Amino acid sequence: MPAPESLVGQTIGSFRITKVLGRGGMGTVYLGEHSVIGSRVAIKVLMERLASDESLVARFYAEARAVNLIGHDNIVSVFDMNVVPPNRYYLVMEYLEGKPLNELLTAPVPSATSVPILMQVCDALQAAHTAGIVHRDLKPENIFLLRRGKQENFVKVLDFGLAKLRETERADQNTAAGLIVGTPEFMSPEQANSAPVDGRSDIYGLGCIAWLMATARLPFPQRGLTDLLVAHRTQMPKAPHEVNPACPRGLSDAIMKAMAKDPVDRFQSAAEFGQALEDLLSSSATRGVPAPTRPVGAPPAPPPTGAEAGGGAGAGPVQPRFVAKFSAEVATLDGRSLGNLTCTDISKGGMFLASDGALPPLFSKLKITLEGGAGVLLGEVLRHVTAEQARAWGLSAGFGLKFVDLTPALSELVTRLIQGLPVSEPPRGASSTAGDPEIEGVLAEFRQRINGDHYVLLGASADADTAAVRTRAKEALEAMEHLRQRPMSPSQRLQLDAAAARLSAAGNVLGNPLLRAEFDANRGNFRGVMRCLQAGLTVLDLERLRESHLAANPSAHGSAHVKLLASKGYEARNQLREALDAVESALNLDPLNLVYHQRRLQLIKRLREGVPA
Repeated sequence: MPAPESLVGQTIGSFRITKVLGRGGMGTVYLGEHSVIGSRVAIKVLMERLASDESLVARFYAEARAVNLIGHDNIVSVFDMNVVPPNRYYLVMEYLEGKPLNELLTAPVPSATSVPILMQVCDALQAAHTAGIVHRDLKPENIFLLRRGKQENFVKVLDFGLAKLRETERADQNTAAGLIVGTPEFMSPEQANSAPVDGRSDIYGLGCIAWLMATARLPFPQRGLTDLLVAHRTQMPKAPHEVNPACPRGLSDAIMKAMAKDPVDRFQSAAEFGQALEDLLSSSATRGVPAPTRPVGAPPAPPPTGAEAGGGAGAGPVQPRFVAKFSAEVATLDGRSLGNLTCTDISKGGMFLASDGALPPLFSKLKITLEGGAGVLLGEVLRHVTAEQARAWGLSAGFGLKFVDLTPALSELVTRLIQGLPVSEPPRGASSTAGDPEIEGVLAEFRQRINGDHYVLLGASADADTAAVRTRAKEALEAMEHLRQRPMSPSQRLQLDAAAARLSAAGNVLGNPLLRAEFDANRGNFRGVMRCLQAGLTVLDLERLRESHLAANPSAHGSAHVKLLASKGYEARNQLREALDAVESALNLDPLNLVYHQRRLQLIKRLREGVPA
């Protein structure tokens, strides 16, 4: 993937571009210096490849309009908007020297620090909502902290690029129904439902951020996008004080109210949320009463369970998941066909189906018939991803649905799909009884693995070293070649040739560190990536692969960084096992990150040396 064009050294308007400050889903932010008086500004430039889309250009400029309508001290100021012909659209904003909130999340944030920050965000949101504007993409990266005089952690709320006027949203049915915008980790249930939103949606997002600040964990750490949106709709996390006993009960209660699933049960305005936080400041909870501590000799708080971490009910670390992709016939309950669609993500809770056509209505029920008649799944449509969103998110356009009425047999079928295993026995006619029985035995074993990924096909573990994988592939191909010398039926010869081709392809990918690293990154298999580094994958190649991987998975970096911060917090408290679990969770999301790999190895070394946790 080519690197984004840099404007460093060029002049835009009266400002010379001196360096890149950051990159986002729609554009790049640069530091600009006035050519005469030397004042500094931040200049956000829309990606050139998006400039031909009028709706995205309108959304880009909506940020300036929204900010100017609000005019609040806790919201970043936009000074100008313009275009360098033919299509370099840009905004000129105040330059902020400080840090985003996510850099504060190395450990649970004390309430004496977190409450004033949250109160300022509430003030900013109240001003926005009063102006009829909903932010819709609150996340730690969009809350910037700087020093203002003697005040530490003065808040500036950033990135109103997804903001929407409420009256416009009511008039725009394409937005009010079926459009999801925002960051999935902090998305309100109504956003996950593609339903119209109001200011209470921002209150939910701020509640999720407050939960993260209080615990140094995400409230819903599910890995898959479908699982995450289902969790926002249907699950409540533990109260923050149950995860972190140092969190005051009053703050914990306020956070849980902000995160209520039904907007009616939340604070009805940002001002109301802010007042509840202000009341806490005058109570003993944030005025110096010692936080609860663990009794001497008591064990440390346990790490997240598999369920809390978004995995299954079983113990042990979350294992990398093979992202199965397959086709299925999709139809409405009355028999109207939507065509043969590709599933690009599946979990125990639901699946995502790519579609370039008209999307089925939200909450409608569909039948998904798997190839070969292996089974029929019933699902309810939860969300739409339009072509516009697909470009911004790096996803396929289509729709997500949750499974309903799963029988035990269908649950087992879904499990096999998730693991990349065959979902049904091969057709009776797939073999020939007239052929060689030994060859038939080999082919029968191969058919059991043919629908799996390369590891399943070779019968190799996901963290096998590269030399062992090459040996395994070589032995399998030699066995196939030995069988080819024997008399066999025409059907068996065709199947044996196909099996040899599949095994050769698997061996070529897993035996090549560069190809295997790309394959393992898409699979979330950081242990396989480490094997590639041990086999000679260069740091330069690793960074090139990572750039491409993050471009295709734009939310991975931010989510992984939050888990890294949690890991640092655990290490600071000498909870090394928990720190290792957290950094491995980060690697599941960002498996090509060399810094994360180095940190993991350091933690493993400390644990092996018996450093007390």
